[in-house]
Amino acid sequence: MIVYSAEAEMSQWRDVIRAMLRGMMRSRYIAYRLAVKDIKAEYARSAFGMLWDFVDPLVLGLIFYWLAKMRAINPGNLEMPYALYVVYGLLLYQTFCDSLLLSVDSIHRSKVILTHLKLPPEAMILSVFFRVLFNSMFRIAIMLAFSLYMWRQASAQGLHGFSPTGFPLFVVASPLIILAGMSFGFFLAPFHAIYSDVGRVARIILNPLRYLSPVIFSFPATGKALILYYANPVFLVLKDLRLLAVSGEVSNLQGDLVWGGIYVVVFLAGWLVFHLSIPILAERA
Repeated sequence: MIVYSAEAEMSQWRDVIRAMLRGMMRSRYIAYRLAVKDIKAEYARSAFGMLWDFVDPLVLGLIFYWLAKMRAINPGNLEMPYALYVVYGLLLYQTFCDSLLLSVDSIHRSKVILTHLKLPPEAMILSVFFRVLFNSMFRIAIMLAFSLYMWRQASAQGLHGFSPTGFPLFVVASPLIILAGMSFGFFLAPFHAIYSDVGRVARIILNPLRYLSPVIFSFPATGKALILYYANPVFLVLKDLRLLAVSGEVSNLQGDLVWGGIYVVVFLAGWLVFHLSIPILAERA
């Protein structure tokens, strides 16, 4: 006689969750080594190394700063100098893009390792986090330098430039923008391993999304702009991280917590799918 019970199924799910947690704990060192290998490989033949990572946002920032100064564009009412606004916005948004795209491409980039070595899928997740965290440390240093440089000028204009208490909190909270990218990236990674169109669509969306976020322009949270405020996954978090660094305040703490919860839920779902699908998708990557 066959007896059907939910207990066996629940036991399987508990085993999967335990395997996920064990993989996260046991793969910390190998993930660190993978991140170091990727970083060295990326900059091995570059004379200027990481400097190139800042050329694109800084050049774009200078262009929009010049356009605003010539009054060719109107950036809106800002709590800080426009140059500072653009530098923070572009570097934070680049961190979001890096974390999302590196997560989406994680299976393709690690195909050889996944097919020849039995590594926990969590090694890929941690290696992406370590790599993006490494890049973000240099971006935070540049943001700090800009804030200190423009602090006196901003104070003279009655604007915010730097907060001695808010900036350390900003550093602590900045991994939230990494979590935002990784949550959606690892959710899409298994689909990208099957259909490369997924990665192409993600790249196509990220570019216009930069102009629909408070990166270069200030969007009022009223009228039709409320659609961007509530539907854009990085709108509020990016805005409040920048505001926290220069003023020590945030505009909507409750909204930030809600979006943080959404990131966690999406990340856990993506992690589960990623963990279960790696044995199959590694062969197809």
